[in-house]
Amino acid sequence: MDLIYLFKDEKMNMQKNSKIVLLLAVLVAGNLLLWTSNTMARRGDAFEQIGLLTALRRELVTSHVEEPDQEKMLKYAVEGMISALNDPYTTYLFPEDMKQFDKHIRGSFSGIGAEVMIDQTLKRVKIVSPLEESPAWKAGIMAGDIIYEIDGKDTEGLSINDAVGMLTGQQGTQVTILVRHKTGEKQTIQITRARINIQTVKGFKRDKDHHWNYMLDEQNKIGYIRLTQFNEKSGPDMRLALNQLNAQGAKAVILDLRFDPGGLLPTAIEVADMFLPGGQKIVSVKGRVVPETTEYSTDSGTAFTGEVVVLANENSASASEIVTGALHDNHRGKFFGTRTFGKGSVQQLRPLASGEGALKITNAYYYLPNGEKIHRVKGAENWGVNPDPGFYVAMKSSQVTDMLKVRREGDVLNEENGAQQAIEITPDWLRENLKDIQLAAGLEAVIGKLTTGQWPKVGSEGGDDIRDAILLENLIRTRELLQERMAEVVKEIKKIESGEKTDPETDKTADVSTEIENIEKEEAVVVPAK
Repeated sequence: MDLIYLFKDEKMNMQKNSKIVLLLAVLVAGNLLLWTSNTMARRGDAFEQIGLLTALRRELVTSHVEEPDQEKMLKYAVEGMISALNDPYTTYLFPEDMKQFDKHIRGSFSGIGAEVMIDQTLKRVKIVSPLEESPAWKAGIMAGDIIYEIDGKDTEGLSINDAVGMLTGQQGTQVTILVRHKTGEKQTIQITRARINIQTVKGFKRDKDHHWNYMLDEQNKIGYIRLTQFNEKSGPDMRLALNQLNAQGAKAVILDLRFDPGGLLPTAIEVADMFLPGGQKIVSVKGRVVPETTEYSTDSGTAFTGEVVVLANENSASASEIVTGALHDNHRGKFFGTRTFGKGSVQQLRPLASGEGALKITNAYYYLPNGEKIHRVKGAENWGVNPDPGFYVAMKSSQVTDMLKVRREGDVLNEENGAQQAIEITPDWLRENLKDIQLAAGLEAVIGKLTTGQWPKVGSEGGDDIRDAILLENLIRTRELLQERMAEVVKEIKKIESGEKTDPETDKTADVSTEIENIEKEEAVVVPAK
């Protein structure tokens, strides 16, 4: 199943001997895989390479001018092998990390509530998406934010394990982070950690008892369901929401998967099945050593047969992409918004030895019903799910900020939100009051479909918009990289001017032309609309 990677709050404290055994175990496993896949032509035998590495370690331990920290050597050896894969979702879990991982599997954890990864350009922690209603969400953390400091400590070069260990802690404790938003603005934010219990299925507004009302347009009988994450409760809660809409005579529903970071694969299949007739392909899973398997919809799972609009954007990842792609490719729903995130990899937890932790390894990819891979890999032209031409509806960063501000205010449980007057909801009302261009476009389109039988085009063709979006993303990355290096230059200048000694080995002001060239290569990729 596809899992959101959560925070761990325990430091590594293993015995040296067990770590040496673990290192050898990892090396044996990694090299045997290389040997069996016939990529050992230069050495010919996996054990020769193991001998090289053990000999190297022996010489460093016995002969280096300074006594090496063998625990650190092991940690870097493990992280080095994994980093060579260029896959932020493959990580090693030390035995103490497993305790926190198990808590996440059970759905019980305490933290700030955000999915994170390491930005490969900046080598810093990046917010993939805050979890809705989490402390991070309420504090204004947004997808794409780069974390520069955690409690005053610079995050450059931190591993994902170290970063999440610093971000987590006991419920009620505080953590202070310095983030850079996509706008370029830096902000220091203090967050109080909390137990994360999220209601993932939400409606358009709350009734007087603070329960969600899923009917958006009473006149045209159009419902609205927002799914913020795929967990074990999401399926049953989604079915209850659809049953409520069916009882109200709903003719259509808008399924909002924007900013949904994903979650459990079985839940994604269950949700897609609720909208599809039996026998439709939902998703396929296959990898280099994983045989292809395909999941199909069932007649018994169908819960709604009216028209369906799917809203998704560049922050819709993983399980939300599976549902979007299943409804889009089977022509069951019309997809409005922007190209999805492109996180379509399968992670499997593999214990390496008794009591020696486990490897969370990417061993397969998800494929859409049309056969295309969801996951974004370096140099790829296609990834994720794209709206059809004429249904691409983009929002600028400032517009997203305004929309999310209104949404967060509407999600707050208070008397005002629970006592709203009956209002006629129209696309213009949504644009003016909720600042939600994409939801307005979806409502306008589904009204047109119910009225004329045809989907009116309410967006752009998408080709130029997609290219512009990629160019903007890369320009932002270039700007962040240059700003980062400029900050280091300023620090070094101040050190010299103050007479403080500088260490050439720790100088971070090196030429960044190679990194920028890599970004420029990505800018040159022409990405056609699907």
